[in-house]
Amino acid sequence: MHGIIICVPIYTIATFLFGASITAGLVVFHVAFVPLLFKYSKAFQRNLIFANFVQWPLNIDYEDPSQSGIQGGRNISIEYNSRVDNCRVKIGVWHILPKSSYEKLKGSFGGNVDKDDLSRQLDEELANSKLPVMFYCHGNSNSRAASHRIELYKFFQQMDFHTIAFDYRGYGDSTNIVPSERGVVEDSVVVYDWLNNTIRAAQKRPAVFVWGHSLGTGISSHMLGNLQELSQAVETKPLPQANGLILEAPFNNLADEVAHHPLAKLVSWLPYFESTFVSPFVRNDKYSFNSDEHLSKVDNLPVLILHAKDDVIVPFVVGVKLFRAVLKSRNNDESKIKLHAFDKSERLGHKFICHAKQLPTVVGEFVSRHR
Repeated sequence: MHGIIICVPIYTIATFLFGASITAGLVVFHVAFVPLLFKYSKAFQRNLIFANFVQWPLNIDYEDPSQSGIQGGRNISIEYNSRVDNCRVKIGVWHILPKSSYEKLKGSFGGNVDKDDLSRQLDEELANSKLPVMFYCHGNSNSRAASHRIELYKFFQQMDFHTIAFDYRGYGDSTNIVPSERGVVEDSVVVYDWLNNTIRAAQKRPAVFVWGHSLGTGISSHMLGNLQELSQAVETKPLPQANGLILEAPFNNLADEVAHHPLAKLVSWLPYFESTFVSPFVRNDKYSFNSDEHLSKVDNLPVLILHAKDDVIVPFVVGVKLFRAVLKSRNNDESKIKLHAFDKSERLGHKFICHAKQLPTVVGEFVSRHR
């Protein structure tokens, strides 16, 4: 009897102390270790930003886009000498035909399109096309074969656009080296150069639009905001500016994106939040993605911003900040910049604006106006 009476309090006290020690450990980890890791570990910062260690789905056959649900597509490899990393880099690219072009080609082959024949025909089709081209810069993690990206390509195809989708270094079947802002932008310029060389011989150059999603908005804004300088860096002829830039779920700069990310609420109360979590990205030579600064340099570039109000990954507020910053740089001239917001009731989140009922009209009007 006495043993039971003594044992119960001891067990209770032990449980309390054990639980308290775990809680204290979590607090120390949360308040001390995580901030230090975030501020001083470049590898931690890089993995957080690019997340290229996440590769899903697995076992993708990039040589055959049809295995990923894409009809009328082909794989292309572009190799070049990177000045950023001083090595040879290979970039994997998919070119996907517009719906009308694929149906025409499919009819000419009697319904069965041989892969080699398709590739040859697509070279000619792209070089002589009068249909718009959508140059797609994807966001972080996974590859060009991610399911939500496949859905967007199908939207482009239904809109009768050519699609150029590619993986930066460190993603998909592209060369597996550590990505940086300069590196992924360099990759984008090289693919953009390839595209322009392909269509340069056309009697009338088709309209080329650049579409960036999430991190890809920072990459595409950096590229188009500094196109002439970047053209010289990859030793190519001056590249023509795109007909327009479409930014899906963008942020104005990486520092603000970090400050407004939902996970920031866990540490925003810390007195050293700004200096530890935000400041490292303000003037970072590896990654800062200052889209607001880059786009202020090209006041004649048409820009369409698409953002869902229920986006919790890149909150709507930073998309609005980008819109206002670009608008201010253009003396509040809204003739070539537009923000289209999608209501929370549509439940589009961060990845599925491609499902928006209004999207064909919004994008169609933008492309028609600026092609």
